[in-house]
Amino acid sequence: MLDLALMMDAAVLLPCFWVYMHVGKCMLKLREELGDSVKRSPQFDAWIDMYGGEEFEKEVNDYIAMVDEAAKEVDEETLEKMEGHFIMSCKLEHMFWDQAQNLMQWPDFSES
Repeated sequence: MLDLALMMDAAVLLPCFWVYMHVGKCMLKLREELGDSVKRSPQFDAWIDMYGGEEFEKEVNDYIAMVDEAAKEVDEETLEKMEGHFIMSCKLEHMFWDQAQNLMQWPDFSES
């Protein structure tokens, strides 16, 4: 029997890896289209190379396959919990990227 906590962890982490792969692929395509017309720091190119690269894509696809396989082996209740964790993680990933795009200002927590 698979460890329930491990299945929850696997499901909740998947969207992060998947989104970073997607963003990396988009950034890689954009970098190829723009070529040298845009100046970037080497750290940005390293980020794009890592998350847009074939090695990371393989790791993410392996992780997806692992979670899919685990989902086939758990009972219905565990599967529903895994799905709930996955969906919540997707929502949080969306909020993370959305706040960056919209330049969200964080509240001042120093008074708390």
